Amino acid sequence: MSARRALSILFMLATTVGVALPGDSLSVRDKGLINALAESTFKRYVALLDEIAGLEANDDESALLVHELIMSACGPGRDRMFLRPDVRIQDNVDPTNGPQTAGKDRPVEEYANDLLLYFQSRDPLRTAVEAKLLKMREPGVSEHTFTQVLYEMRFLGRHSQLTEPYVTHRRVLEFVAEPRAGGGWDVVIASDNFFDPSATFSEALLEQDLDSLARAGRKDIKQLTAAAAEYRSAFEQEQQREEQQRAERRLAFETAMAAARDQLTSGDFEGATNLLEQARSLDPLAVDPLVLLNETRRAMERKRLKDEADYASACEEGAALNGMRAYDRAKRSYERALVVKPGSTEVKALIDGLNAILLKKKDREKFHALGDQDKALAQVQAALKEPGRSGDVELLVLEARILIAKGLSGQAVPLLNTVLQREPRYLDALSLRASVLEKSNVPDQQQAAVADYYSLMLHDPWSPSYHHRLARLLCHTQGKCDEAMEVLEQAKTKAPNDAETHYQMGVLLAHRARHADALARFDGSLELDNACARCHLARGLSLLELDRAADGEAAVATAQRTGLSDSERTEMTLLAQQHLSKAKELQGLNAFAEADHHFLLACVLDPEQSENRLLKARNLMRFEQYSAAITDLDRYIEKAVTPFVGFLERGNCHLGAGNYDLALKDFETILSNNVESMRQPAMLGKARAFFAKGDPANAESLLKGVLKTEKRNGEVLAMMTKICLAAGRYEEAKGYGEQAVDADKMSGPGYVYDLGLAYQAMLNDNAAVRCFEKSITLGYDRADAKKQVGRSAMLVGNLKEALPAFDESLRIRDDVECGRWRAHCLRETGKYQEALEQLNLVYDRNEAMKRDVSIHVDLAMLYVLNERLPLAKDYLAKAEALDPLFRPTQLTKSAYLYRAGQQQESVRLLRSLVNSGEVKEDDLRKWPVLKEVMASKAYRDSKR
Repeated sequence: MSARRALSILFMLATTVGVALPGDSLSVRDKGLINALAESTFKRYVALLDEIAGLEANDDESALLVHELIMSACGPGRDRMFLRPDVRIQDNVDPTNGPQTAGKDRPVEEYANDLLLYFQSRDPLRTAVEAKLLKMREPGVSEHTFTQVLYEMRFLGRHSQLTEPYVTHRRVLEFVAEPRAGGGWDVVIASDNFFDPSATFSEALLEQDLDSLARAGRKDIKQLTAAAAEYRSAFEQEQQREEQQRAERRLAFETAMAAARDQLTSGDFEGATNLLEQARSLDPLAVDPLVLLNETRRAMERKRLKDEADYASACEEGAALNGMRAYDRAKRSYERALVVKPGSTEVKALIDGLNAILLKKKDREKFHALGDQDKALAQVQAALKEPGRSGDVELLVLEARILIAKGLSGQAVPLLNTVLQREPRYLDALSLRASVLEKSNVPDQQQAAVADYYSLMLHDPWSPSYHHRLARLLCHTQGKCDEAMEVLEQAKTKAPNDAETHYQMGVLLAHRARHADALARFDGSLELDNACARCHLARGLSLLELDRAADGEAAVATAQRTGLSDSERTEMTLLAQQHLSKAKELQGLNAFAEADHHFLLACVLDPEQSENRLLKARNLMRFEQYSAAITDLDRYIEKAVTPFVGFLERGNCHLGAGNYDLALKDFETILSNNVESMRQPAMLGKARAFFAKGDPANAESLLKGVLKTEKRNGEVLAMMTKICLAAGRYEEAKGYGEQAVDADKMSGPGYVYDLGLAYQAMLNDNAAVRCFEKSITLGYDRADAKKQVGRSAMLVGNLKEALPAFDESLRIRDDVECGRWRAHCLRETGKYQEALEQLNLVYDRNEAMKRDVSIHVDLAMLYVLNERLPLAKDYLAKAEALDPLFRPTQLTKSAYLYRAGQQQESVRLLRSLVNSGEVKEDDLRKWPVLKEVMASKAYRDSKR
């Protein structure tokens, strides 16, 4: 150490209280205690430097934090770290400094400020200082009690202004030990310097390895061993005591900090401040309490300024409302001011005055409030006749309100006009007049209401309700929805956290069928007020409009649980009835899909009416949405008191969906419960299920059982017609069909249609056509009926009459079967090109045709007939790939070979088919081209 540096330390130590007197000696135990405390102080010193190095240097607050940390580290108490504030540190913040530089030491606070300003951590979330204790000196006494620590240190980062990197240096911490009044020692830092590599650091003898001393042949080894044991015991005991105390204080510190954060979050700034001061006393060198204290002070100041502003605003609002005779709202404004400043005698006096006014007002309006409008009117008119009260504006407004309640709005408006001529800013009068005029059908009066609402918004900017009412008037009554939205946006700007404004915006958007945008507004209103039942209801309706049925139904259920008012529940019921009426109207127009939406809304809005679910399911069945209908019927069955009609309809749905076993189960439920009124339709349902499952015998047995007691049951007879047709018993089918039509003079079109199928099967073309045409007049599907008209004509060979019927059917609806029959008729009448075009349409529009061998054969033959042989060859190849043994493929191939000039191959193939008995020559003469083959000399010669 330089002489100058030594003199500086000696001077500092000489002026410090509690130093040991010259000649004092230290016990081995004291030496252990002092070095244990020195090591603890060293660790705290490194932690302090790390705290400072990790701070941001971009504001004044960090500099203040550093100042407070250093002052705390120099202050009295057991956490004291530095001997005095002017303890000097040799600068290692500048990376160019080292043991070779002299005169670069500075007071600890200046050193700490340089560390804050110029050091930039490599990673702000990780350690900025890397330090390791190497050796400790044996404590001694000269003019003071002292010890030293040799350590190495490096900053993990860079200097903000210099490019030189930080490297590891060895440094020496010098400590002064001061005896405590109650025993023990306080060990504090006196200096921190670079270690001169040319110097020797005298490590404490008792710190050295005892084994190495024994090997060195020390004669006092036993004495030294005992001393070392005492030294180590004292050292370790002191370390354990320090660690235990610090652990206890750390736990108390963390508890205080957590509680302080909670208090700060809840707005209890005084409680937070007390807890943070407590945390500081537990760990004076911690940064977090200082940071939170500053944050708390700023929050307190912000609250003070906000309270001042809120107080002034509430008083201003109260005064303005009082001047406009809105006494109840003025009182609420002053009450808000009183919450901010509970001791304000001025505000209390104003509230007392308003209470007196409101008490008189309540007494004056008691009959009106009780609903006795005649008595109320007589009382107010008598009061107006009293001397000096004829022009009392408050009495005139009360009279107007009573007249409105009596349905005499026309008499109320002149009174309100009189009041507003005298006091244009009388809020109740303006609001009443606007509410009357907006209900008028006269455009000028509606526009006057708009003007009144704009006046209310101007005079009373504190209430968004005028914006809401004006928006409803503009959009719903006048159709000015864009202007209405602008009005609501103004309200939202003034009061962004007003849930009602968000709700009204959603209502307006829903009115314009912008349900996705409306949903966002309803969500916003519920974020502000989740207990808003009508917000949940409106949200649910928007979800339903967006086809999110489950979410919409859940939202409506939430609205009902949250607590709709009686008027809102009544409105829901009325709305449900409107949707039910609309659904039935759409049903009458055969718009079943559109009707389903309105049935759904009726079900959701009035869930107690389980009958609506049944109606909804029946509507779904009308356009074959069986799965959806089953879901509705499940819910109907669950709620209905007598659910058997639900079982019947669900069984019919399962039939339509192909769930025949489930259908049988539902029908059996009715039969096993002896529900006599539904026995016949349940038996019929079972029969249909058996028939669909391929068990016509069981189906016929059931139906014949019904016919024993109900011989003229049209539905059963019609089902018997189908069974007989499927079995090829055409005469029986005709008989049952005629009975079904005769049994039910108002029979449905299906009965007549089925009878037509029976006549068709018997090749009675005229009778079949009459039935199909009649079924159309009765409402049967025209496309299907016309298709069968064409087929009837086709079956008896009347192809020219068949074609117009097929044409009409295909104009209504594309149909594979009808298209192929039309192509057949065209081919048979020699219209090969038209036939090819028709069959190609069928092939291109129906993917399933790509796997049908017969259509490939038909196309191949038509390409042969149209002399387009390459394409004919392609389709023949496709047909053979699908089914190489399909006989028509071989016949068509023979025709193709003949037209392709390969007559011998054609004749050979055809002759092999005839000789094998697979085809008959008489049948082949009906085939175009093949009859030419048979007429050829080559074919005739092939017989020989």
